[in-house]
Amino acid sequence: MSFQKLYAPASTALFICGVIAGIGSLAGYFTARQQYCDAITKPCTEVVIPADAKLPQTAEDVTVLPGNGKMRLSLSLLALAVLAGGYALSGREVDALKLIAKQEQIDEELEQKRQQILAQEEEKKLVFASDIRYKDFEEELLDGYAQMLLEKNPELAAQILALDEKPQPQPVIAASDSSSVVQSEPVDKSPPEELASSDTLLLQPVEPNVLQELIDAGSRAIDALIETSQSLIFLGTPGAGKSVSMGVVIGRKKKRFDDKLWLYAIAMKNDGFSGAKVGRLNADSNDCYAILLEVITELRKRAGMPKSEREEYCEANPVILILDDFMSQQKLLSSSLSKKIVRYPEESGAFQKISLGDAFNAAMAEIVFNGRELNVAGYVGTQSSNIEDLKFLSSKGGRAGVILMYQAFRNLKKNQGNYEIISQAIANHHVIADSKERERMRKIFDQAKTLSVQEQRPMILSSNADTGEFILGIVPDVLVEYKEYERLYNGAEDEAEISFAWTIRKIGEFYPDTTPEELFNEIRNLANDSVPQREIIRRVLKCGENKKHPTRSYSVHGKTLFRWLLENYDNGELTAMLEEDK
Repeated sequence: MSFQKLYAPASTALFICGVIAGIGSLAGYFTARQQYCDAITKPCTEVVIPADAKLPQTAEDVTVLPGNGKMRLSLSLLALAVLAGGYALSGREVDALKLIAKQEQIDEELEQKRQQILAQEEEKKLVFASDIRYKDFEEELLDGYAQMLLEKNPELAAQILALDEKPQPQPVIAASDSSSVVQSEPVDKSPPEELASSDTLLLQPVEPNVLQELIDAGSRAIDALIETSQSLIFLGTPGAGKSVSMGVVIGRKKKRFDDKLWLYAIAMKNDGFSGAKVGRLNADSNDCYAILLEVITELRKRAGMPKSEREEYCEANPVILILDDFMSQQKLLSSSLSKKIVRYPEESGAFQKISLGDAFNAAMAEIVFNGRELNVAGYVGTQSSNIEDLKFLSSKGGRAGVILMYQAFRNLKKNQGNYEIISQAIANHHVIADSKERERMRKIFDQAKTLSVQEQRPMILSSNADTGEFILGIVPDVLVEYKEYERLYNGAEDEAEISFAWTIRKIGEFYPDTTPEELFNEIRNLANDSVPQREIIRRVLKCGENKKHPTRSYSVHGKTLFRWLLENYDNGELTAMLEEDK
């Protein structure tokens, strides 16, 4: 129980005790007295006189009565002390009430300021949206005016076509090795005609060997993300391949550190994130805040360790907090969860009442500024191209403490996507401060954009705070690697079966303690007991159990061996029964 709750009853009790002691100090006589019986009266009358008074001659049976002056004085002093204590406690209670009232006033002012900031942000968004609508209207108006001129003056069209007949330089594209290059997203390449119709600006001359150089640059960019302990920001529109790149980075970290990697994730979708402890903000915000506190507690624990222990411990036990689809999370935190108040721990040990959104930003700011040395990083995926939307990166120092990884992709098959997020980043001096570096990126951008569309591969722009340079390239072969991590750590199965040739010798290598006949008999017995085929493959053939049998894939090994055993040892009865079950 808080001591403040004891102030009121304690002060009241002291006041009552003080009053009782004061009344007690007034009882009795202070000095000594004489008592005698006056013989003049019959019967004699008892008389009490001061001790120093002269007794009459008729006095009989004289007795000295002692006084209680010391007791009265003690009770008076006690009454004063108790009353003073009660007064002091009542003053403490008043001070505590004033502090509570002041804190409530501060909380109310902070809430008002937060609401004002939210209102200003909404106003800016409305102004920005109106500007976009105005520009769209202006473009439509100009297009309509141009069409009207062509309809009234057909000779203008002939003049324009005559200008277009001038010879144009043909693009030269370096041939790529299909065995070493795999697309990051399974899309069909489009013919030059489709490319020209979608974006004529992409048909630019490209120097030989540029494609491989850009792929190598993309590989260096992703490799650098694996080695760093800095926080990473993955920016890109939907379909640009952010999830694949992030999944590869996390998968490689998981492969290197195994169970020593502490993985946490706060997301909007029910994804696995390589076996991370996942909380869904739109399902249980309390669970997500508990994950946030767990990461911050571990970060501060590491900061308090002796340096001799801290360096070795932190290097061997990295911590990663994943915030996936951060823009959607921020919208949820500023709308339906805007009034959710949490007790956020300060480094001093005290707690501060703030909104859940402010707690997210405070925790991420602490991870960005202090986490690199302690091997605690935040991986943030967002669809926004504006760094200002990431409030925990509000300062220049905050942006310098993270690695920015932009991805963009124009999917011709789905007719979606663009490269504005990268072009805007190159032009933004807040992102790339050095004007020479911005100019270098501009020179690479046009060719990278051309090859990205023609080869149907995402483009990547990554900052590297350790070297102070940016890397612009094309995403390398990561899709197959990403799917393998999904299978190993998230339990996902291969989408397509891969042919695997089984022989008796091959079965002996995989199953040295049994024979094909014994495997088939176990399968038949379980099938007769109505055990599903998937469970038979897992239980008998031991495929799909990633931890115990990492080399036995369910689709590659399990399903193909199941069919091979049926083809070589079944008389048709088991096959017919399985067909009926289907």
